[in-house]
This record gives sequence, structure tokens and C-alpha cells, in this order.
Amino acid sequence: MITDAHSHVLALDFGGTKLAAAVVDIQNGQILAQQRQATPAEQGADGSIKTMLTLGRQVLKDCTLAAPARVGISFGGPVSGDCRTVLMSNHVPGWENVPLPQLVSETFGCPAAMDNDANAAALGSWWYDAHREPDHMVYIQISTGIGAGLVLKREIYRGAAIAGEIGHITVVPNGPLCVCGKHGCLESLTAGWAIARAGRKALENAVHGSPLWQACQGDADRLDARLVIQAANAGDPTAGEIINDAFSALGIAIANMILLYDPQTVMLGGGVARAQREMLAVMEPVIERELHPLSKKRCKLQFSGLEGRETLLGAAHLPL
Repeated sequence: MITDAHSHVLALDFGGTKLAAAVVDIQNGQILAQQRQATPAEQGADGSIKTMLTLGRQVLKDCTLAAPARVGISFGGPVSGDCRTVLMSNHVPGWENVPLPQLVSETFGCPAAMDNDANAAALGSWWYDAHREPDHMVYIQISTGIGAGLVLKREIYRGAAIAGEIGHITVVPNGPLCVCGKHGCLESLTAGWAIARAGRKALENAVHGSPLWQACQGDADRLDARLVIQAANAGDPTAGEIINDAFSALGIAIANMILLYDPQTVMLGGGVARAQREMLAVMEPVIERELHPLSKKRCKLQFSGLEGRETLLGAAHLPL
């Protein structure tokens, strides 16, 4: 059992659009202090690291904590098999081969562990959403990007290094261009940026005063996934098609994950997953259609109730 003196962990989450730092008490899953800031993407990896270290020092100060027991790092992109090096980021330049845990460990004077954000979120969700009950769970994060964390036999499964890259499974051959350079990836249809991109393209031909136009007052720069979903709910047919395509693709991907891994639970999290009602209305019939009869009714589909905290909580639980 971890004693109080060793239960306060500094958790750092490097995302494509935001950076977050928190002090987590891993005895009870309580976040004691937290700071967030937009990712300075134009400053590259160096800018993100500098900003994050400042946030980390601030949350330690907020807790009057001289030093954490250790640091857990969630990174929004693939990391090496030994989790000691960042491989790349699709959203911020300059991250190739950065030894991030070493840099963080030297800064805060304690051990540091790292994993990609989907694995960290899967671990946090398994601990605090699923309460460590399923032996096999798939966590899918639908946010700026899309990734999956695989909890198999009660441990994170990484493959040789980058297992769980569900965002880059092809769901529509020759479909929309993805940030990875491929066409028709799940991420190119269902990620927040992809829904917003499709919405902005539709806005070019939208009728003045239509629900899509009204959602952003005709300003394409304001249009994000949340507003496209809002327009679809208001009856905009083009926005409705975008959401149907996005969540149908997600349903296909989920069915494939169920067929591949036979999990007891599929957990959905991330900002886009807050549209639970809209997702389920489209996804459930698709999943039912795509599953083999033997795979039906074997898996529970859930939404994370941690409201985005799962990534920081999971980072705090990463093994050294």
C-alpha cells in the first residue's frame, strides 16, 4: 500500500490543443490541483515542454508540495516501446525522438513514466469508470485525434510499441484526407477537427439562416464539432449527413475492435463523446449490423463519466 507521503503524483498531459498538469492523490483518485493552457503549437516541442514545466511547478506550488513522489506523462501521439521516447506528434512539430521522461525527471528530481494519451486514459478509465472490474476493456478516445487503449488481462497492451491506433484504421477507402497522409481513416471522419472541417466545407454552400449558418453566424472560424452537432440536432440536413457519416464510421471501428479483442467493456471518452445521444442513435444499429452473431451481446458499451479527468488520472497510475 502506498503511504500518504508517496501518494501525491504529478500528472502531465501533452495534448494537440491543450496542456494540462495536476497533482493527483492516487490513494483516492482525487485531483488536488490542476492547471491548463492552450498548446503553443507554433512554438513546436520546445515551447510545449517549457510551458508544461511551468504548469507543473505551479500545481506543486498550489499544493505546497516541494516535490512529487513521481511524475506520470500522457503524450498525444505514439511513443517508443519502452515508453522512454516520443516518436512523433501529428499536431505539433519537433517531437521526433524527444526523451521526454528523462527531461521531466531531471526537472522535478524524481522518477517519471510516460505513455500515449489513449493508454493513459484507458488506465484512468479502467481504475475509476470500470473500477478495475473487467479483465479485458477497450477505451476509445474521440477528441482532437482518435486513439484506443487496450486493457487486456488487466494490463495495458502496447504490442511492439503502438498498438491501439484505431484512429488510422481505414473505414472509407479513398475517403477524406487524414493528418497522417492516408485517406479514409476513422480520424479523418470522426475526430473533432474532421467534423469541423466537413462543417466548414458545407458552410460554403449553406443557405443564409440555415441551422448550420446560424450555429456560427456564417463565420467558418467559429465552427467546431460541437456546433456541427448542434446544427444537426436543429434539423440541418447537411450537418446531419456529416454526423451520420462520422458516427457510422465509429460504429464500424468499434465492431471491428469487438471482433478482434472480445472485450467485456468498450468505454468511450473524449470531447466528441459527450454527444452520447447522437452517437448512440447512429452507432448502435451499425455495431449490431457489423458484428458476427457470436460476438453480439458479449460486450457492454459505456461512456466515461470522468469528464476528461481520465487521462490525468491514468497518467498518475502509469507504472515506472
